[in-house]
Amino acid sequence: MATEIRRQTLLREMGIRCWFPRTALPGAGASHVVVVAPEPRQSPVVEPKVVREVPVEQISTALRAALTTDAAETAAVRQPVASTAVPVSAEDEAAPPFAFSWFNVGQRLSVLAMLPAGADSLTGACRQMLQRILVALSPTLENAVGHEHTFHWPFPGDLGLPTGRRAARQAVDGFVARRMREQPSAILLILADETPPFLYGETNAGGEDQHGKLFVHRQFGFAMLRTHSLHAMEADSALKRSAWQAMQSVRDRLQRGAG
Repeated sequence: MATEIRRQTLLREMGIRCWFPRTALPGAGASHVVVVAPEPRQSPVVEPKVVREVPVEQISTALRAALTTDAAETAAVRQPVASTAVPVSAEDEAAPPFAFSWFNVGQRLSVLAMLPAGADSLTGACRQMLQRILVALSPTLENAVGHEHTFHWPFPGDLGLPTGRRAARQAVDGFVARRMREQPSAILLILADETPPFLYGETNAGGEDQHGKLFVHRQFGFAMLRTHSLHAMEADSALKRSAWQAMQSVRDRLQRGAG
């Protein structure tokens, strides 16, 4: 088709008109399909325009006004836009640093001891105090203080991981799940001066003092009881009496389990 159109165009430029039959002649063979090329459009005649000379003073004034307008528009575009960022929820706020040690004492009991700031593990004196506490709870727990598993938050090194409260709780849940696979326990004795939010979740939303009260972990189902930390009792021996009073419920459960 493109070749036929080109042929017609060349013949037209040579002044030769192309004729084609409009009706079929009797006995004539079928004609080939013919596409008539459109007539070329005449280019419009452009009238020359007379350019009026403008004084230099007017050009400078107009140019200065245009530049001023462009600068104002650019400054308006560059103005800071009001922030529409979604406020950070309490769950995503950075959790304060903390660390604790975990001891798999036996099938009936595990111990979580909070560490003071900057400590990597329990001191020798605190380990001895913990051993005496376990023997007082049950004579069968003699020499029960074994391997010390430690957890530090945030994780050492800049790993680019979230540092919010939700992330901290999830990390602790993974740590506890691993300890439970190693040695399931029915009771967790928490030696901490404050209620660890990463264990109690929303239980302490009202800020109630949970010292000496039994709670059930939301995920693992073991009973939890919190009393004073080992390093606090080491610094203030008067705290040992209230800590022992709080542990009586744990002692009773261990005795019932032994019987």
